[in-house]
Amino acid sequence: MESKTQKRQVAYKIMVNDILKGEYVKEDGEWAPNYIKVGNKKVSRVNLMAVVVSKQDLENTNYQNILVDDGSGRISIRNFEEDSNFKSIEVGDFVLIIGRPREYLNEKYIVSEIIRKTDNTLWMEAKKLELSKGPEIKTTETKEVIEEEIKENVEEGIRGINSQIFNLIKEIDKGEGANIQDVITKSQIVNVEEIIKNLLKHGEVFEIKPGKLKVLE
Repeated sequence: MESKTQKRQVAYKIMVNDILKGEYVKEDGEWAPNYIKVGNKKVSRVNLMAVVVSKQDLENTNYQNILVDDGSGRISIRNFEEDSNFKSIEVGDFVLIIGRPREYLNEKYIVSEIIRKTDNTLWMEAKKLELSKGPEIKTTETKEVIEEEIKENVEEGIRGINSQIFNLIKEIDKGEGANIQDVITKSQIVNVEEIIKNLLKHGEVFEIKPGKLKVLE
C-alpha cells in the first residue's frame, strides 16, 4: 500500500517581496507540493521574519489572519488550526514564521505551521545580512530544529551588525572618541540607536564623554 505520508519540504529563508514577485505553481498530484518560483528554486516552505502590522478577526471564516511586513513587502499569514501562539500575537509584535505559500484569486499568502514572537528588534538587519546573497536552504525536520536554526541565524546576523558598528567607531575615532551622531548617520543601519544602546549596556562600547563613543581593545 502506498504511503500517504508527505515528506517534509525544506524551508527557505526568504523575503516577502520574493514571494510576491514569484510565480505560483500548482502541481498535479494529491501529494505534490505547490511552490513559488524564486530564481531557479522551487520554494514550497518559507522561513520569514517580520513585524505584525494588522490583525483581523474574521467572522464566518475558518481561519485567523494577520498582515506582516519585513521591510521588503507585506503579506497575509493565515492559520487554519487552533493555535494559542497565533491568537496571542498583536500588532507591533516581531514574529518568526515557518509556513507554506499559497495563492487564491491572485492573492499570495502564507499558511503558518509555526509562528513565534521575539523581543529581538535587530532581526531586520540580521535578515538583510543573511539574504544578501539570495535565498538560502535549510533542512527543518522538527519544530525544535527550526527554532534553534532561527536563533542561531539571528545571533550570527547580530554579531555581523555589531562588527560593522565597531569598525565604524574605530574609523571615525581620531583619538577623542567617535561622535555618536556621526556613527548613526554613516551606518545606514535600521534601529542603529537601539543597537548602540545595547552595546553600551553590555559594555562592548564605551561613552568616554557625552556623545563620544570608543571601542576599547
